[in-house]
Amino acid sequence: MKGKKLLAAFLLGVGLCFVPALGHGEILGKYGVREYTDEVRGDKELAMESGLLEARVDYMMRSPTSFLNVEFYYDPVGMYSPLFPEDVDTKEKIWVDILDNRGVFSDKSGVALLKEFKRHLEAIFSHLGQVATDIDNDVVVSLGVIPCGFEIRTQLAYFYQGEYHLWEK
Repeated sequence: MKGKKLLAAFLLGVGLCFVPALGHGEILGKYGVREYTDEVRGDKELAMESGLLEARVDYMMRSPTSFLNVEFYYDPVGMYSPLFPEDVDTKEKIWVDILDNRGVFSDKSGVALLKEFKRHLEAIFSHLGQVATDIDNDVVVSLGVIPCGFEIRTQLAYFYQGEYHLWEK
């Protein structure tokens, strides 16, 4: 009887050793699909992602009471171009996506909106110096807001080739 219990405990212990190997998962990206692996992305893209993450954290840490919700993306193939008006090309550019989470742009329109947009972009651009040599040609920016009570984003303005534009309706 004692031998059977010992044998059962031994087999159970050996069996449990294999459980972690069977239960491994897969890390999915933001949209539920597998993200690029290091083999697919080149060293340039990995370095760019690292630099953009550092720029984002630096921007938030240096302006803790006034920072906007900012995301930085590098677009090597131009896949973000359809999100902008027709004449905007995002291929091999950094896309800065700004979401007004503090109501900074809520009561502004026209020239006042573009002036405030420019002021905030200058603060953001100061942190992109390590990854973008020419802000006017290397960066595309979109500014959006989610009105209170809605889930749909409203685009307000964008920056492209050194110029500030209101989003066409």
